[in-house]
Amino acid sequence: MLEILLWGAIGMLFYIYAGYPLLAIALGRLFPRPVLRGDFEPSVTVIISAYNEERSIGAKIRNTLALDYPKEKLDIIVASDASDDGTDRIVLDCAEPRVRLLRVEGRQGKTACQNAAAALADGEILVFADATTTVENHALRAIVRNFHDPDVGCVAGRLVYTSRQGDATGRGGISYWKYECALRIAESSLGSLIGVSGLLYGVRANSYRPIAPDLISDFVIAMDMREQGLRTVLEPEAVCYEETLDRSDRELSMRIRVTLRSLLALARNRHLLNPFRYGAFAWQLASHKLLRYLSPVFWLVAIVANIALAIQGQYVSLLLAQAAGIAVGALGFRSKQAVAGSRLLAQPYYFLLTNLSSAISLVRFVRGERVVVWTPLR
Repeated sequence: MLEILLWGAIGMLFYIYAGYPLLAIALGRLFPRPVLRGDFEPSVTVIISAYNEERSIGAKIRNTLALDYPKEKLDIIVASDASDDGTDRIVLDCAEPRVRLLRVEGRQGKTACQNAAAALADGEILVFADATTTVENHALRAIVRNFHDPDVGCVAGRLVYTSRQGDATGRGGISYWKYECALRIAESSLGSLIGVSGLLYGVRANSYRPIAPDLISDFVIAMDMREQGLRTVLEPEAVCYEETLDRSDRELSMRIRVTLRSLLALARNRHLLNPFRYGAFAWQLASHKLLRYLSPVFWLVAIVANIALAIQGQYVSLLLAQAAGIAVGALGFRSKQAVAGSRLLAQPYYFLLTNLSSAISLVRFVRGERVVVWTPLR
């Protein structure tokens, strides 16, 4: 029984991190579902949610206004979540009639701000972006051309992380995101993404439905599209850039918040896990999200079973290998000066960090904790 638990748990971890991605890539290449892209210039409203972003909002507005898109078809709404710094003033002082400020009182959170801005927007396409994200000049055109296909309801941009510090947190985040992007390209080719990067994505305005404020919008949006029979696809040429966090405590805090809100979204939309009704999307949702968030449970089972077997003199080397992996990963939680320049630490460290964040999030989810508002870490 202990051996069954050990190898069953290890088998699940292999499937989560290697088996499912390889299978998705293979199926995406064997049975691709192309997007019917074409010339399309609908009106676009870019929605920027912001809380105390006085250091970034001016540059973000200038970056958006400079995008290669007809001026008469592009406007911007900055949804300020009751900011108490200079964010609102900077937006109001902008000498550009296409830029509007929507102040949302009461600190209601990013998702509530997006809902309020979407209700006010005039554009046929809503493009959501973060205040700290830099978007390439042609990204908007690249996004909207996908909406030429009537089956497409949401289009994700391609996020590229950059790191100025070169520490384990930054390098681990970049490595993880490259892995994630390869998987998302495969899922998009296969049919639909099960989530997008919240830093840049577009949605048909007539398909946008208000999202509960305690849910993570960039995850829920793909589920909403699937319920409406629409696809969520990735546009590789719609590139945006964001700096990674440079401290492990900040990265852990962010991961816990995202995972906790995603677990709540999965619980409320668990009907989408029914493969008889939602087919491949249900399989992708279970494999990419649910099982990955449960990976610390499988890892704990593997460790406990391995310890019990090692006491009997079996699989001692495997236990030592697990302990060594945890020890190497734990080194990444030291100060960034101690791990700067370490490529060897980045991947095991980030694997440990993501599993730790999932474990903490699972405990907090079971306890009924919720996250609606937070202070930006960048």
